[in-house]
Amino acid sequence: MKTATKAPHQISSRNEAETLLARIGDAMVALVKVFEQETRLIKAGKLSAAAELTPEKTELASQYLREIEVLKSNAAFISRTSPALIDELRKAHAAFRDILGLNLRVVATAQSVAEGVIRGAAEEAARRAAPRRYSADGRMAERPANRPVVVSRSS
Repeated sequence: MKTATKAPHQISSRNEAETLLARIGDAMVALVKVFEQETRLIKAGKLSAAAELTPEKTELASQYLREIEVLKSNAAFISRTSPALIDELRKAHAAFRDILGLNLRVVATAQSVAEGVIRGAAEEAARRAAPRRYSADGRMAERPANRPVVVSRSS
């Protein structure tokens, strides 16, 4: 079953166009603040605190994307009525992409480190669980199959 999609708002005046562009700019500024806060927290190793920003980040991103859809559906009109503001928005969006790229690199690094820690813990657990004895034929006893490692996300 398809859900009906709401048609984006039609912009019909320069004032409406400027208001939309201001809302987009405000949404970008709010997202940048959250991304910068998240990046600082992750760099400081405060992953739980960084994860608490997810609902706010999700809401701001949704708001930003909704406004961008309105902009796209009214691009021709807005380009004619507010070309200087469109240029400012493009420049701001380029800076926004750079900040987002830095945030994504920091998050990816933290994820890679976490995976390495978990992998190392699993290998150490398997090493400790391996028997240190010889079998009846004088060979080292086979290692048991690796057991899963459980990690609590609550810490």
